[in-house]
Amino acid sequence: MKNFLRLLALVAVCSSLAIAATTPAAPAVDKSKFKSGGCCDKAEKGGKPCAHPCCVKAAKDSKVCEKCNPVAKDAPAPAKDAPVTK
Repeated sequence: MKNFLRLLALVAVCSSLAIAATTPAAPAVDKSKFKSGGCCDKAEKGGKPCAHPCCVKAAKDSKVCEKCNPVAKDAPAPAKDAPVTK
């Protein structure tokens, strides 16, 4: 009986670990690498690669065209002498 309880506890722990390992911690976010509404985004939604020459060249280099899909710039850092507002 004692061995049965140990076996039952072991099975319960292993089952819990298996379920925890397969459950995602956060929902997956569908984030496209292209700017929303841009030429590459429209082509991707149509199931085709973008035909713009700049995009074709970037795709050959395994990159995204920076002209059609500009990188979001971070906000500039405040000046050293600027007062901090809370």
